[in-house]
Amino acid sequence: MPNLTPHITDQNNFTWLLGALVFFLFAGAVADQFALSYTNLVINVALMITLVVNIWAVDNQRTKVLSWKVGATFVIALTMITDSVIESNVLAKFQLILSFVFLCLTTWQAWNQVMFTGRVNSNKIIGAICIYLLIGLAWGFAYLIVEAFIPNSMHGLEQNQWQHNTDDLIYYSMVTLTTLGYGDITPAQPIVRFLAYMESVTGIFYTTVLVASLIGIRLAGVDSSKALEKMDASTQTDDE
Repeated sequence: MPNLTPHITDQNNFTWLLGALVFFLFAGAVADQFALSYTNLVINVALMITLVVNIWAVDNQRTKVLSWKVGATFVIALTMITDSVIESNVLAKFQLILSFVFLCLTTWQAWNQVMFTGRVNSNKIIGAICIYLLIGLAWGFAYLIVEAFIPNSMHGLEQNQWQHNTDDLIYYSMVTLTTLGYGDITPAQPIVRFLAYMESVTGIFYTTVLVASLIGIRLAGVDSSKALEKMDASTQTDDE
């Protein structure tokens, strides 16, 4: 069977993922900045590209089944193409929930690769950045889901289709994740307040655990290298 992703390996997959995430964030910012009449299409296409790259880039050896990836890609593409043609509240909610689930799964798989697969290298450092962005994106879509089911759940947010609020709520999510709290967008409902403070706790917890874990992995690698050097030196001495 031919390799459909010849350029994506476990040594550069997070570079691809980071590029896709930054592309989506930038596309949303541009669409919001210039109030494009086709914002829905821009967000849908950018999100589709990002999620497809997420599926194919993140190393998930235990569940790496080609048919599953092709099926997931097809569902994402079909949903977003349909949403671009037909404006439906039910379909929009389904798309938001689907995107949220995929972002959460990608975050989990990326975490497993960064934390539990060998030594720390540049790809893992980029992966750690990707995880941070994925957490912010996932929470942003959680806010979008709440807003879709409970309108006016946020102060400072215009009532519009979810694509038009994507950039605003991702911005709010990133600000909350980093505990900046500018105050231009604020939660108005208890569920959103719960999500907001849980995201703040997650942001602090992630950075703390990340630094400690990466340092631990690095030190373990150094200790292993020293142990191997001692064994080699001991073997050479015995041979002499």
